[in-house]
Amino acid sequence: MAQKITRRQMLYLAAGGVAALAAGGIIYAWQQTSSTATQTATQTQTAPQTANQPRRLSILARSAYHQEINKALMDYYNSKRPPVEFNYIGKGYSDTYQVAVLAMRNRSTDYDVMYLDEPWLYEFYVNGWLEPLGDVDMSGVLQGTADLGRYKGAVYAMPITGNFNFMFYNKEILDKVGESPPKSWDDVLRIAETVNQRLAPKSYGWSGNYPDGVVSDVYVTVLLSLGGYMFDPKDRVTPMLDTPEAVEALKIVRDLASPKRAHPKTTSWSSLTEYSDAILNGEVAMGAVWNGWVKDVDNPNRSKVVGQIYFMPMPGKRRVSQTGVWYYTVPVYSRNKELAKDYIKVATSYEAQKYAHLNAGLPPTRINVYEDPEVQQKSRLAKMFAELAKVGMPARTSPIYMKLESDLTSTVNKVVLGQLTPEAAAAQMQKLLMEESKKAGLL
Repeated sequence: MAQKITRRQMLYLAAGGVAALAAGGIIYAWQQTSSTATQTATQTQTAPQTANQPRRLSILARSAYHQEINKALMDYYNSKRPPVEFNYIGKGYSDTYQVAVLAMRNRSTDYDVMYLDEPWLYEFYVNGWLEPLGDVDMSGVLQGTADLGRYKGAVYAMPITGNFNFMFYNKEILDKVGESPPKSWDDVLRIAETVNQRLAPKSYGWSGNYPDGVVSDVYVTVLLSLGGYMFDPKDRVTPMLDTPEAVEALKIVRDLASPKRAHPKTTSWSSLTEYSDAILNGEVAMGAVWNGWVKDVDNPNRSKVVGQIYFMPMPGKRRVSQTGVWYYTVPVYSRNKELAKDYIKVATSYEAQKYAHLNAGLPPTRINVYEDPEVQQKSRLAKMFAELAKVGMPARTSPIYMKLESDLTSTVNKVVLGQLTPEAAAAQMQKLLMEESKKAGLL
C-alpha cells in the first residue's frame, strides 16, 4: 500500500526531488556567484542585526514540495540582492499552523517570515500578529486573492503559491461514449453513469478525495458553482449553509459518489497518490482535483493519458474554481521586519514567480505568468490554468474552519453513505459553524 500522504501534502506536489529536512530546520545560504545552496545547521536568530552581521532571515513554512518552491524563491532573491542566509523551518500542514499560532501567543522573535494558508489569515489579523507590508504590487493577482491579504485597508499578506480546486475530464474516455465536455451537473451525472455502464471496469465516470477531504476538495467548490457560500463573502466569517444551495450541493456530491457513477475506491482511497495514479492510468473520466494531483498528466514517464486530460471550472450557475492560496507575512515580533518585507517584495514579483514556476513548479498567484509565451510554450496546460485562475473564489475563509474540518467531513460522508439526509446534514453543519463562530467571538 502506498504511504499515506495528506491532502495538502499532495496538493502541491510537482516534478522534482523533495529535499530532506534536518531536525530544527535547514539553512540555505546562497552567494550571488553560485546558484547552489550551501546547507549548514544553525540556531534561529533572535537578536537584531547590525551592520557587521550577516543578513539573515528565518522563514516558517511548509515542508515537502513547498520547500522546493521557497528554495527557488530564495535563490532568486539572492541573485538580485546582497546575499541573505535563510533559516528555513519546514513543517507539515497542521504543525505549521500550530507553531505559528504558538509563536505569536508567546511573542516569539524566532521568525521573520511566515508562510500562511488562506483559512488562517483572519485569525492572525484580528489578533494583531502581522506587520503591515506597506505599498505592494498586486498586478496580475486575482481580486479575491488580493482582498484576502488586506485587513482594515492595509495589506498584511502577500499571495505567492496559487492553487485551485477544479474539475478535470479525460477527453478520450468521453469520446468513447459519444459525449462532449459537460456544461452542467446534470451532464456530469449522466456522463458518469454512461461511462460506468459501458467502460467499467477499465474506466469509471467520477471520483474525488472523499475519504478525508470531501468538504475542502469537493463539496465547497460544488457549492460555489451553485451560487452558494460556506461563509458570507462580505465578512468572511458568517456561516451560510442554511440555504437551498447548500442542500443541493450535498445531493450532487452524494449522487456523484454512487456506485453506478463513481470509481469503486472513491470513498476509500488509501492515499491521494492512489487517486492521482488512477487518473494517470485512465481509470477516471471526470473528477475534482487540485493542481498538484494532476501535475504529471502529460509526463510520459508516469502517465498513460498524455494529451487526454483537460481542466475546466466546476459547471453550474457559476463557473468557478476554489482558491487554495498560500501567503507570505511578517510577524509583528520579527526583529528583521524591513529585510523581511524586502524579501517578500522581490520573491513575489512577476519575475520571481516565473522563475520559480519554470524551475520548481510554483503555481503562480500572478496569473499573467501563465500567459507568458515561454511558459505556454513549455506546457499545454498553462492556458487552462490561467482560465481556472480567472474564475477562482475563496471558500474556507473563517478561522474556525480548520478546527471543524474533520467534523464537517464526517457529516458530509454520512450523506454520501446514506446515513444522513442532505437537509439534516446542512442544518447540522450550519449549527456547528454558528456555535463555534459565536464561541470564537466572530459573530
